[in-house]
Amino acid sequence: MFNGNWQSFSFYKIICISCFVSDICSLVPPLRSTWSETKEYLEEQSRVANDVLDNYDLRFIPTRKGIPLDVRLNVVIADILKVDDMEAEMLIYIKQTWYDYRLSWNGTRRLKIREHFLDKIWEPDVRIINLIEAKRFEGLGGVNMNIYPSGRVYFSQMVLIKTICPMDLHSFPLDRQTCFLNFTSFAYSKHWLNYTTDGKHVVIKHTKLPQFDLVETREIEGESKGPGVTISLTFQRRFGYFLMSIYVPSAAIVMLSWLSFFMQPSNIADRLALEITMILTIVFLLDGINKSIIHVSYTKASDVFVIVSFCFIFLALLETMLAYRLSVLCREKKKRNCSKCGTIGCYEAPPGNDGSVQDSEMEELKVKRALKCCSFSWALWIDKMCIVLFPAVYLTFNIAYWNYYIGMNSLVS
Repeated sequence: MFNGNWQSFSFYKIICISCFVSDICSLVPPLRSTWSETKEYLEEQSRVANDVLDNYDLRFIPTRKGIPLDVRLNVVIADILKVDDMEAEMLIYIKQTWYDYRLSWNGTRRLKIREHFLDKIWEPDVRIINLIEAKRFEGLGGVNMNIYPSGRVYFSQMVLIKTICPMDLHSFPLDRQTCFLNFTSFAYSKHWLNYTTDGKHVVIKHTKLPQFDLVETREIEGESKGPGVTISLTFQRRFGYFLMSIYVPSAAIVMLSWLSFFMQPSNIADRLALEITMILTIVFLLDGINKSIIHVSYTKASDVFVIVSFCFIFLALLETMLAYRLSVLCREKKKRNCSKCGTIGCYEAPPGNDGSVQDSEMEELKVKRALKCCSFSWALWIDKMCIVLFPAVYLTFNIAYWNYYIGMNSLVS
């Protein structure tokens, strides 16, 4: 056993020594020839940077009025973080390419520079018109710039932006929303600067939103008065959550209110308790829906469904009161009719001349007295009609509702 443990210890010792040696080797400086090549390269880069910046005036755009400077703008959306409450928040890369003849030199290698070079050369003043808030990441690898010998400048920066995204919620939650990113210049007009695109589709690296699916992206040039590019992002709202939290509960509450039609019209206490409970439940449901989204001054599609469902429950409550009232009137009428039969009873046959009555005549008299005392019950008839009428009308409303809003959504898409 001792030999086995010693062999295991030796094996782990060898592994540890190998890892240590590999780490030490990785820290060994490169060969002197490599150092000299690196030093030569850095000296060349410094000389080129000093030469191009000599007598460079960053206050002026590298063109003249009437000949606008073409700036190719390319936007890459790294991630869409949130689309909600009339706002959109996303992480984007703004890539710009332009030519500045003052930064050209005779050479073959490009200048790879970072954010410390930004305050030394002219750069386009791109801005987003509908911007609410922006956050740059200059110190965390959020800036990349290349200057080529031909004078071509490539500038890329990573920005976290929050923009205004106006929404039309008339069809909520079956709606489709479009958010815009309006890029333009703050100081220069179309006579000085012109933004163009490369004609490619907008690149979106990642998007996973809880309520929306990105269905379309478009890139449009020249939509604003000044030089600019507009990017449109179209989102389709996911319907599954709202189906289970709005439509299914509303329809279930309406169907529960129909249970009162199967109760006796005279059972007013239980029927009223059921209908009032359903009314309060759907009122709280409507209030919860409106608290979960931004408040608007018009009626949404979800409001239409819940309000119509509320109306069906309210009509069921009115039917309960009507049926109870008719049952009370019918009972009073029965009492008046039966009071004429005498104190012996409604079904007692009057004595004949000989004081005896045949069995057949007795049964016939009982039927006549029963029909006279028990008049036709309108309350029961109305309940039976409502059992058929309410589901039929509510089903018709659902068919019309879904056909209208689904058709409208298809038309918009």
